[in-house]
Amino acid sequence: MPYTLLPSLPASHTPDQILAEEQRWLRECAHDRQPRAHLWQAPQCLIVTRKDARLPRYQAACEQLAAEGWPVHVRDSGGTAVPHGAGILNLSLMLPRTTTDLAHYYRLLGAPLLSLLGEYGLAGSYDFVPGSFCDGQYNLVIGGRKVTGTAQRWLAPGQDHQGAVLAQAMLLVAGNVDQGTRMASRFYELAGGELRFLPATSTTIAQAINWQGSEGELVERVRARLTALLTQE
Repeated sequence: MPYTLLPSLPASHTPDQILAEEQRWLRECAHDRQPRAHLWQAPQCLIVTRKDARLPRYQAACEQLAAEGWPVHVRDSGGTAVPHGAGILNLSLMLPRTTTDLAHYYRLLGAPLLSLLGEYGLAGSYDFVPGSFCDGQYNLVIGGRKVTGTAQRWLAPGQDHQGAVLAQAMLLVAGNVDQGTRMASRFYELAGGELRFLPATSTTIAQAINWQGSEGELVERVRARLTALLTQE
């Protein structure tokens, strides 16, 4: 399916501003029924759910993590706390609501990512990875380790539209994924939550292909190829 690729937002935009802009695009999709795609990155941070923001020591956790260089932001989709940073590429699809089948939207989200992994000689599949952050049935997994986490948010039908779905994926291209896993666990420890995540449950494309170049170069190559996959007829 070809998507309208949305423009990159200014580097000065915070994750909160990026997520708010995606909500606006989602409302537009609900009205015009045109599928959109957005590729984006965030600086080093944690992005948590609105449920996480209700934990008893949430505010204290945010202050401590910000002091450690891991500011906390809140998203509208489900899941758990997830790390973001220079080696992580995010794909958001805004899709017209055509069915109530969750799997349909996850498959649309996963299709270009699975094609991309295949081009790097990696056999990706959907599966749970117990102990990983934001674990779910529609993780993308290579070699038993998570390389992509996924989530959805639905905009319910209204008087003048039939609804839309925001399907989000975070692709672990490069970087220290075990450090990100530790910081996601640390958020829950500080905030008074029970969740904890295990090291070595996730991997990156760079690790899987033994990439020897710069991490930034690989991220840009992956972004360029995903752009082509998302816009081709």
